Parts: sequence; structure tokens; C-alpha cells
Amino acid sequence: MRVVLSFSLLIFCLFSELHAQKIPGNDSFIAPLHPPYFFSGDFGELRPSHFHSGLDFRTQGRTGLPVLAVKDGYISRIGISATGYGNALYMNHPDGTTSVYGHLERFQPKIQEYVEEQQYHRESFQVTLTPSSGEFNFRKGDIIAWSGNSGSSGGPHLHFEIRDTKSERAYNPILYNIGIKDNSAPKITAINVYPLSPNSNVGQDRIKRRYETVSVPGGYRLKANLPIELYGKIEFGIQAEDYLSGVGLKIGIYSATLICDGKQVFGFKMESFSFDDTRYSNSQADYEEYLKSHRWIQRLYRQPGNHLDIYDPANKNGILNLDDGKGHEFEIVVSDAFKNRTSLKFRTVSKKSSKPANNPFATKHFDFDQSNDFETDNIKVEIPKGALYDDLGFVYKSGPKPAGCYSALQQVHSKFVPLQKPYTLSIKCDGLPEEYRSKALIAFVDPASEKKSAVGGEYSGGWVTVKTYLFGSFSIAVDKTPPVIVSLSIKDKKTLTDKSKVQFKITDDFSGIKSYRGEIDGKWVLFVYDPKSSSLTYTFDKTRMTFGKTHLLRLMVTDSKDNKAEYKAIIFK
Repeated sequence: MRVVLSFSLLIFCLFSELHAQKIPGNDSFIAPLHPPYFFSGDFGELRPSHFHSGLDFRTQGRTGLPVLAVKDGYISRIGISATGYGNALYMNHPDGTTSVYGHLERFQPKIQEYVEEQQYHRESFQVTLTPSSGEFNFRKGDIIAWSGNSGSSGGPHLHFEIRDTKSERAYNPILYNIGIKDNSAPKITAINVYPLSPNSNVGQDRIKRRYETVSVPGGYRLKANLPIELYGKIEFGIQAEDYLSGVGLKIGIYSATLICDGKQVFGFKMESFSFDDTRYSNSQADYEEYLKSHRWIQRLYRQPGNHLDIYDPANKNGILNLDDGKGHEFEIVVSDAFKNRTSLKFRTVSKKSSKPANNPFATKHFDFDQSNDFETDNIKVEIPKGALYDDLGFVYKSGPKPAGCYSALQQVHSKFVPLQKPYTLSIKCDGLPEEYRSKALIAFVDPASEKKSAVGGEYSGGWVTVKTYLFGSFSIAVDKTPPVIVSLSIKDKKTLTDKSKVQFKITDDFSGIKSYRGEIDGKWVLFVYDPKSSSLTYTFDKTRMTFGKTHLLRLMVTDSKDNKAEYKAIIFK
């Protein structure tokens, strides 16, 4: 056992050194906030359909903390959006890196003025701006903005990234020595064991099983301290979290290595990734487990359709054939980016199940490395090459027409199977009135409750077609209802209850808000939209309107099926 441990440690160290060479070391960065530092998100964390691409700095539940330039440079891009990073700054540095600051409340005044001028010029709240390299220059430590809660933020915080300027590949900021320290090792909660083929088994079962762990001196062991009985083609997954400086918040792990009988059979490390590959998080994770239990399980094997480059060695996919009738010694080594490490050790024995092989029903076999299609009189499915992570036993079923819908219920495989690329789904209409054709869309339907959520799509020639990443149950529905506009600061469409701003709540119950336009006296004005609160706010600006008179305020909101709502008021300001 001592030999196995020494060999696995050597493998782990070589693995660390090999990958460390990919990231250019640089000690000249600082953190983007003043200390102390607390975190709610780490680089490379698993998220639905993406890896987290930076560090999330907690801001004590408030906004308005000074955000600092982490290095000398200039603002190369400014983004304003109701979703995503919200108010964001991108800063280029002389060493070929770009730092990114997201979910900001406001910018340094000269940047803020520039942004608003461009928004009025383009008559759009959402803008992407690329100022010249000499326009907004800053030195390391200068205040460039203040932290906020804009965009798709779940609470006040600062999202921070470091990217390669040319490729925009995201790098792990921890590796840039920005002043963050940590001496606490990750924690291992459980492993999943997966039978991969119809004749494989875990215990006596043909389905995956979960084994929880307990802490012991030097690492972890399985709670049930017995060898795992298994047979055939087997894969593993691990549930593990890190706790930066013991702040009590779980964040993602940096690396994991699977070792069998002293030999590494799989490894990954989150040092960097391309944004083109970020959706492979759905393959790195046990996607079904997350949807069912909200547990993030990292796969310790690589699906054949997963083309991420975080794995080393690249020729080891982590799939094991354990049908030799022998026992095996396993170790899983987990590390954070500060080289704090822990491991789980366990044993397995090869024991074949007496239960019948698992041969699930499939309507059609799909190969992961080809384009695939399926068609009946009522449905068409076209899946492009590169969409599947593994071969698929595709399942299709048709059911009764849901209430209020215009097609039979179409079960397109399972919502628990993710896709890397969108596929084309077409459903034939049944009883759709001609006047509703422009309002028709494909809806995701919960078969039990018949609750519907819009997916989208357009009508053509008796069919509604959409591109989607979702498998599941679908039907055709229509959206004839316009958005709803509720004034929060104008009484009786004339009296201001807030002298500094006008504010509305705008909602749509199905296809979703597509666009809005606010005007005062026929001229576009800057309404700031926050989908989290469904709020739309215009702050009175005396540099762009004349005070001391009556004004016509007009707000128009359109949903994704071009249903329109309008609000008018005569106000005195």
C-alpha cells in the first residue's frame, strides 16, 4: 500500500507541474477589491450549460464597493446588458491579458458619461462599446467602477476574470497571485459508480449507485468501509467541494485524479478553457443527477463526444473494464488551486450480478459522431454532428393533446440528456386557426401538470419549427396576450409619486419580453431594465429634458410573439 501511495503522489505532482506550464506566471496583479476577500464562486465551477469563468467576490450583501484596476492598462470593451454580466468592463494589459469586471453598479464618471452618450446616440439601453486604446487608461490600483448587482446576478457581488487578449481564453485568476491565500483542503462528500454496458453492475444493480464518505486521518474513506462489488465496464464520479479560507461557502474543485492499482487512469485540471467549449460542462457533470438532486457530480471519465482540453493524459478516458474477477485498490486525489489536497481510498471486488442484463427500449440508435434524424407524420427531429456526447438509444412517444394546445404531446427522448449543439425540432399543427399562426410556438410541457413554458419557433406550411438544446415533452401553443405594464411611480397617469424617477413593472406570462421603448415628448429616453425584479426605470435628466413643464411620457413593450402593450401619461416635471 505504501508503494501505491508513493506512486500516486508522484503522478499527481507531475500532473500539477505539466499543467502549470500553460499559465504564464505573473506577480504584478492585485485583487480587484480591497481586503478582506470572501468568495461565492470559483473558476471552473460547474454551472448549467457553462463553466464559471472567473472568481465571484462577495461584497457583504451591498453594492458600491470600489473596484480597482488589477494592473496598468486601458478599457478595451464596455458592455451594458439586462442579462449576463450586466454592466461590465474589459481592460487590456501590456502582458497580453485582459481583466474583466462584471455586475457593476456604475463606472468611473468619464466612462459613465461616454456610455450614456452612446446609449442615447444608438437609442438602446443594451450596448457593446469598444473605445480606442488611448481613451480610458488606468494605473494599477485606480478605481475604475463600483460593485453592483446588474445583469444575471443572484445578489450583490463582483465577477472577475483574466483572459488571454487574443484568443479570449479564460484563465484561472488564482494562478496569477493576486493576493488571495487559502490553506484549507477540499472536502469529498461521495462518489457515484456507473455501470456503462448492459452487462455491467454495481452491487447487484444495473444502475448507478452513490457511496457517501467519512473523514479519516489523512483523507477520506467510504462510510460503508467495505469493498464495492462491481463488474464489467465501469465509470466513477465524485462529489467534492472546496471552502476558500474556511468561509463556509462551497465552491468548485480545481483538479481530480483517478488512480487504479497505482496507475493514473483519468485526470482533469481547471486552469483555463475556451468559451467555445464552456457548454461541455454538461458532459463534465452528471447532468441528470444535477436536475434531480441539485448535486454537482464531476465525472471521472470522458464521454467520447466531449472535446474539452482540460484532461491529462489525453489518452486516458477513465473507463475501466473490471471483469477480471480480481480486487482493485483505488485512490481519488482532489486539489484546489493553492495545492491543498486530499484523497479518498477504497477497494473494489469483481462480482457479476445474477440479474438480467439491462437492455432499455430505444426507438432508434443515434451515433454520437454523426448527424442523426427521426421523422413521423407529426414530428421531425434533426440532430447535427457534434450535438451528442455519447451514443444514444433515442426514445420517442406520442401522447394526448394537452389542454389549450394545437398538437399531440410529443416526447422527444428525455430532459435528463444534455446537448452540446441545438437541434431542429418541427411539430405538425392540429386544429391551429389561421389567425393564430403568427402567434404559434413550441412549448415545453410538464406531462403531469400540463404546465407549459415557451421554447419558441415559427409557423410555416402547417408546422412549427424551433432550434433548441432541450429534449423532453413538447406541444404547440399560442401566445395572444400582450405584456403587462404597471406604473410604480405615476398616479392616475399624471401625478409623480417620486420626483427623481419614473419606474414600471413589465411582465409577460409566456413568450417573454423582447423589446421596449420609452419616450418623453417623442424623444427616446434611457430606461434601465432589470429582469430580476421586472423593473424598468428612468431617472430624470435635466441635461436632456426641460424641467418646469408638462411632458408626454410613452412606454411601449413587445413580447417575443409581437404582442404589444402601451402606457401613456401626462406628467409635470
